Amino acid sequence: SADAVAAGRFSLVLEDALRACQPILAEASAGWVLDDFALARASGGRSLSTLGCYLFERSGLIEHFSLDRSKLGRFFEEVESGHDEANPYHNRVHVASVLHKMHALLAQTDLAGRVVQGLAAEAGDASSEEPLVRLACLLAAAVHDYQHRGVSNDFLIRTCDEWAIRYNDSHVSESHHLAAAFSLLMQPEFSFLDVLSANQFRRLRGYVISMVLGTDLADHGSIMQGMASAMERPAGAHEGFLPRTDKEARLLLQLAIKACDLGHLTLPWGSHLCWVALLEEELFAQGDREKELGLSPISFLADREKPGVSDTQLGFFEALVLPLFRSLALAVPMAKRMLTAVEENHHRWKVASPGVKEEMREALAVARPSG
Repeated sequence: SADAVAAGRFSLVLEDALRACQPILAEASAGWVLDDFALARASGGRSLSTLGCYLFERSGLIEHFSLDRSKLGRFFEEVESGHDEANPYHNRVHVASVLHKMHALLAQTDLAGRVVQGLAAEAGDASSEEPLVRLACLLAAAVHDYQHRGVSNDFLIRTCDEWAIRYNDSHVSESHHLAAAFSLLMQPEFSFLDVLSANQFRRLRGYVISMVLGTDLADHGSIMQGMASAMERPAGAHEGFLPRTDKEARLLLQLAIKACDLGHLTLPWGSHLCWVALLEEELFAQGDREKELGLSPISFLADREKPGVSDTQLGFFEALVLPLFRSLALAVPMAKRMLTAVEENHHRWKVASPGVKEEMREALAVARPSG
């Protein structure tokens, strides 16, 4: 009920991490940029659980829904431990980075208000649905890579992995991230959402599923096409995109989480270079495994004898990244800050010299001194 009181406390370990990271968290929660690697160091490798609990508290979601802090904290700690630190890229630092970008979109723009316009037809009162949408957005960002194996869906399919068999070669990793995360939420010690009504939980679950499945790049074309079609109609008196249906609202949510998932492209040049280096490292490691298994051909950008991620950034920006962030800025004009940052990094790649490889290595050594 509205007058219920949020229960429980975060664990002492989490409380200590929150205190130690207070300056970084306060600065990040007020703006568009989080120093991912500084937070990882300051929190002792607990950036996801620390940031997650901080943002749930700071955004008013704990108070609004009367969430149990001890369950929420345990949930975030469990999700955090489900990210393999052996993955150079798909690890808890990446997830914290995506979670921060989603928070920034919710806090700095009217994204949630736009989404509920389209959902109102099904959910009823738009104003009461907005906090649920915000909760769903942060939850989706936090679990979108839960238990990621550091390999692509195509690799799992080609090797007849048990995940590929279970999910019939469709959204293989994303289906696992969702199923595993919701299985956690069903367990009493992690069930911080048990305060929601059955109807609220069903709707929230639907939003989270739409968003996490939308992070599969296999669906990139259809999501971009869907948004382009929906935005063809005249905007009327409103600037940007106001969804008119549930389907259009979910498309906008998918566009938003896709931009957050690629959020490193909006970071300052040095941080962006770190993430490019880490993704290249992870893909080359997959390529090495493919060679060991005798797979042919080796996956795109995964063969260390050929050009990798750092050699193909310009094409990636022009074919996928710029259209994505342009679409988001058209739909949600207050998100133009993300597009501007992407355009700045695109320009840096255009004028980059061969020395960019050395620049990448140096940036990584600063970000991960122990790595």
